[in-house]
Amino acid sequence: MMEFTYFTTLVREEVERRTGDCYKVLLNDVTKNNGVVLRGLTVTQDDSNISPTIYLNNYYEEYIKGRATLLNVVNDVMDTYQRNKVNQSVDMRYFLDYERVKDSVVYKLINTEKNKELLEDIPHIEFMDLSIVFQCMVAQEDIGTASILIHNVHLKLWDVSIGKLYQAAKENTQRIQKYEIRSITEVLREITRAENPDGFDDDSCMEDFSDGVPMYVLSNERRVEGAACMLYPNLIRDFAEAMGSSFYIIPSSIHELLLLPTEHIEECGEIKNMIREINDTQVSIEEMLSYSLYLYDKDEGKIIQL
Repeated sequence: MMEFTYFTTLVREEVERRTGDCYKVLLNDVTKNNGVVLRGLTVTQDDSNISPTIYLNNYYEEYIKGRATLLNVVNDVMDTYQRNKVNQSVDMRYFLDYERVKDSVVYKLINTEKNKELLEDIPHIEFMDLSIVFQCMVAQEDIGTASILIHNVHLKLWDVSIGKLYQAAKENTQRIQKYEIRSITEVLREITRAENPDGFDDDSCMEDFSDGVPMYVLSNERRVEGAACMLYPNLIRDFAEAMGSSFYIIPSSIHELLLLPTEHIEECGEIKNMIREINDTQVSIEEMLSYSLYLYDKDEGKIIQL
């Protein structure tokens, strides 16, 4: 069986042959959330300083399982590049000036233990077993919305404290990434409708889902890194007031949280078991947030880790 490094080298060489002399084709390892390392391939034109990164790990999995040939992989990589390439350069000089980026700084939540190495290199604030980290959102025509993780070197360059960065992110994140709370019934109905558009019966679906314990899904409108909504000032407090109850916060993934009023369930052990099972079987390593269960105590007005 072909070894992974050799496989990625062959893909790079063939892509390089097809694209020609005006392009640079490079392989690089990218450390993602929770220490996941992926091998990325980038194709850059001479007159551009940006390129989509095409990760080859899943392609290799398909190859060793016999579901794809090397030719299939190269064809798909080329197709992916053609669909996502950007025929321009991005002027990154603005990123040197904090005043020009401060309104685009947002925060997100990651697991502290699983990102120890990364956290040594980036500004962060610990929050129970999680860490608040910061990124700059870049919205540009042709490339859509991308994010740049903020490192310690950026803070030195800008001469800005973590406190000041957090203050900016606190205001920006809820403005740029507006929250969304939906009942689990609504979410399940949406999934069922998408999976079976022709045979979907709204009334019977409502009956199926209406008898369960009331549960809510919290994320942002993009449903990307929406677990950070837990940090939005007043959001959690206002939800508790509306429910008239304290509630559990279940870390479904880095993208969303489940909210469960405590009056409907007293034994939190079974919820912890559910969190472990979901993380181990349903969530990719890269998107896992935590094995912990959290509680918003309505009387105390704060989130605690159970």
